[in-house]
Amino acid sequence: MSTSGRLPATVRKPDDRRVSRTRRSIDEAFLALLERRGYDAVGVSDIVRAADVGRATFYEHYTSKDDLLRAQLRHVSTLLRAGRGPAGLLDATPLFAHVRDVPMLYRLIAGRSAAARSLRILQEVLQERVGGVLDEHIAAGASLRAPLTAAVAARVIVAELAALLAWWTDNGMAATADEMQQLFQACAGPLVATWPA
Repeated sequence: MSTSGRLPATVRKPDDRRVSRTRRSIDEAFLALLERRGYDAVGVSDIVRAADVGRATFYEHYTSKDDLLRAQLRHVSTLLRAGRGPAGLLDATPLFAHVRDVPMLYRLIAGRSAAARSLRILQEVLQERVGGVLDEHIAAGASLRAPLTAAVAARVIVAELAALLAWWTDNGMAATADEMQQLFQACAGPLVATWPA
């Protein structure tokens, strides 16, 4: 222990593994239920039963089913990276590759049969990430086409990305992740007016 009475950051608390195990159990149960029933048909009681944890334990980790989905999607949204130059506002190739690995999940969240609430949560989480990437580009000297603001551009880009994900998953995913990235660049690229040298 340090003189402040706190454990050094490099020392793990004994219950960290238990917390990770519990979260993993909840996450896995949630994903399995989503695949079987869809978002609207899954409740917290179903999740805790499938994860074999108490309701209070669930609420120690997440405030709601929406919060659980939001947490999972925030992790996935890190796959969206800042691209380089005018042809690459955002590199979504890793995200498209992830979607190819678990297409059923994305059909349930963003596809034709998705619940409106899950699609809205997906868009909110992606908007946070895209807004952050846009802010990085603007801080480095990029500018958006007038009269766009970063907030409007982020919303438009996410709408395009969500539409592409829905189209791709609903239509058999014949295109590769790289081809989807090219489509995405064609949609999002024209929003940027200037790029830093």
